Amino acid sequence: MGRKMMVLVAITVGLLMGERGGVTVFAEEPKAPQAMAEVLTLEKAMELALSNHPSLRVASGTQAANEALVGQAQSGFYPQVQGLLSYQRTTANATRNFTGSPFPRRTTGDTFGFYQSGVTLNQLLYDFGTIKSQVETAQFNLQAANANAETTVQTVVINVQQAYFSLQQAQRLVKVNEEALTQFKQHLDLARGRFKAGVAAKVDVTTAEVDLSNAQLNLITAKNNALVARVTLNNAMGIQTTNPYRVLDPSRGEAYQVTLDEAVARAMQLRPEMISQRAQERAAEAAIKAAQGNFFPTVTSSANYSYSATDFPLVYNWNVAGTVNIPIFSGFLTKQQVAQARANLLTTKANGDVLRQSILLEVSQALLNLEAAVERLEVTKITVTQAKERLDQVEGRYKAGLSNAVEVTDAEVALVTAQVNDVVAMSNYQSVKAALDKAMGIITPVRGGS
Repeated sequence: MGRKMMVLVAITVGLLMGERGGVTVFAEEPKAPQAMAEVLTLEKAMELALSNHPSLRVASGTQAANEALVGQAQSGFYPQVQGLLSYQRTTANATRNFTGSPFPRRTTGDTFGFYQSGVTLNQLLYDFGTIKSQVETAQFNLQAANANAETTVQTVVINVQQAYFSLQQAQRLVKVNEEALTQFKQHLDLARGRFKAGVAAKVDVTTAEVDLSNAQLNLITAKNNALVARVTLNNAMGIQTTNPYRVLDPSRGEAYQVTLDEAVARAMQLRPEMISQRAQERAAEAAIKAAQGNFFPTVTSSANYSYSATDFPLVYNWNVAGTVNIPIFSGFLTKQQVAQARANLLTTKANGDVLRQSILLEVSQALLNLEAAVERLEVTKITVTQAKERLDQVEGRYKAGLSNAVEVTDAEVALVTAQVNDVVAMSNYQSVKAALDKAMGIITPVRGGS
């Protein structure tokens, strides 16, 4: 099961650099409410999320926009060709006023037509690397967008995992409360039987009835929590469904062995946020070069071929020109653009330092939480066994008339509490284990069931 999940995630992430130049369409358009299988595995939940969650479409759109920006920047390398077709109808009255001339100023309504067609070609020859730097900036921004898309994938993955584990917990708590309700019903029957036999007081029956009512209330709450958890999982998967599916019960799985130094090293290398950060820094460096290019001349060439005249047949003309544009003074515009680009680079690097500190904190907390979760899981497992033994002993004493109803209630409540703690500990273990994977940039999920 774990291997299948690894393949599924690897294929999804691999699409980030697929045939469409890095543009990935993760999720499809919204669908109508879906039919669900009776049992939902974690793998299937993730597959549904990767196919349906709207945030993945947002990430895909951002990637496509950044790829288009690369193409826009690259367009400066190519010839710019424009065509022209025009017809103009105009008068030809003189606009000069010959003051004192014996010839009077005259205007007429006579008009004539002027036909014009032509093709103009412009080609940049050299600009001291300005366009090259602009292209590099766009390419690095595209790399950052791809990494950000992978971050979105990981966020969707971890949200599905956490919601799946929460539903596992809610389902198991329903079972625990159902078992507790059965136990309290049996205790009430026993108390009533002993009361009828005259070997127990009425308070034993009343105590058992109160315990049963409390168990019924706990079961109602547990069932509602399970319904809410299912809705939360549906939201994490980005789907709509009314089918009352269930998820697999968790398995304890294998121990997770990793040191803090190893975890931090993996995070700094694999986290898509760090990959995006490095790309953003390189984009900011390229932007400085692009801004500095405005200090230097640009060399361009142009050619024009046209047909024009007032009457047919039209006559042709052509021209070829070379131009050197030398910036002399722009009101300090270029200087300020370079200053802005340098400031942006400083800000980007500072954000990188903040990100590294955040990742270090996240990894450290996740690792400590995992260690604590493992210890709690071992303790709760033992506690459940002890609570069951205690209840068996107390029930035996009560049947023999050596104990009272309060002691039985205490033992039953202790068992329910131990079982609840064990369920919560297992869910917490899976959640923090998945959180550690996310913190290290590993999106292979923890197994969701046996």
